[in-house]
Amino acid sequence: MVLATPNTFDACRQVDDLIDRALAANASDIHLEPIAGGYEIKQRVDGMLTLLQAMDASSGSEMINRLMFLARLLTYRTEIPQEGRLSVHLPPHPPVEVRLAIMPCRHGLRAVLRLPTAIGKSLDLSSLCLPTQVLRELLLFAQCDSGLLAITGPAGSGKTTTVYALLEHMVRHHPGQCIISLEDPIERDIPGVTQIEINPFGQMTHAAAMRSILRQDPQVLALGEIRDAATASLAMQAALTGHRLICTMHAGSPAAALRRWCEMGIETHQISSAVRCIVTQRLVRKLNPGVSAGESAAAARYHGRFPLAQVARMDDTLRAALLCHADAAALEAAIAKQPQYQSLRDVAAGAANVTDQAELDRVLGPVDSAF
Repeated sequence: MVLATPNTFDACRQVDDLIDRALAANASDIHLEPIAGGYEIKQRVDGMLTLLQAMDASSGSEMINRLMFLARLLTYRTEIPQEGRLSVHLPPHPPVEVRLAIMPCRHGLRAVLRLPTAIGKSLDLSSLCLPTQVLRELLLFAQCDSGLLAITGPAGSGKTTTVYALLEHMVRHHPGQCIISLEDPIERDIPGVTQIEINPFGQMTHAAAMRSILRQDPQVLALGEIRDAATASLAMQAALTGHRLICTMHAGSPAAALRRWCEMGIETHQISSAVRCIVTQRLVRKLNPGVSAGESAAAARYHGRFPLAQVARMDDTLRAALLCHADAAALEAAIAKQPQYQSLRDVAAGAANVTDQAELDRVLGPVDSAF
């Protein structure tokens, strides 16, 4: 490490210390945000962004230059967005790869570091604390022959973690399969899975990769996120031709995911035949031990998160509603008729001793609001 001379700002040490603190706090992101006359340093823990420190503009710029150098980005190109990775080894933490995204803003360059989750730990489906119905459907999907599983929810709701845990489960408990994933970007290595990184702005797009990957003799395909009609159509075709396909989507509910596919121009008969089940999830902060769920939000302190999740299966009632081009409300009603159905609100009601109402309202919205 380069030693700083007296009265100088040591960007190398500051970057190391910043990442070290974030790893120790299990942070998911670090933000270096330019403001008028300086920089604000923030980190996201358990989904919440908090201010760590403020510094002058020169010091903030030096830290960003250091990060760009480590990620092998072009430090002289300050007018364009850039993305890269840097390898970090700060004992006692294990070596990690950190993603860096640079964006030019009014007051300077803005940097966001994305730290890997569950560093060095094997993911297990049973350790995710998913509701029983959701876990059962995921285990059934792991041993079925074909069909599409969609994991939906907003950004930061744990979708990728669930997908990785399911893939690791398949590798361990159902060996002898060809499993291929298309990711943007690859967030962790999964031995036993062929992982391909997608560049949505280059030639290796989801759609281009999907067209070729079906000739690689896969049995299980995992997509990052379905964002366009071409990828959605290819995914449905793959699920209809004897493949198991796992994908993620930014949709607030199973019914919203179904409607989104319809709006992409996918025929309802294809959707109803290809889709096996849809899981929707959110992440909710847990109360610290010793804090009563009845305390006010101001008094409550949180540590860690757990998922609220629901599942919808493509049964005869839902299939009939879909084929009749039902709207989202009618699809929700069809899903609600499924045996042992639980909405996210129902699941949340069973978590009253784990979190508090203020946190549930933050994640799901107030009880009297439309959800």
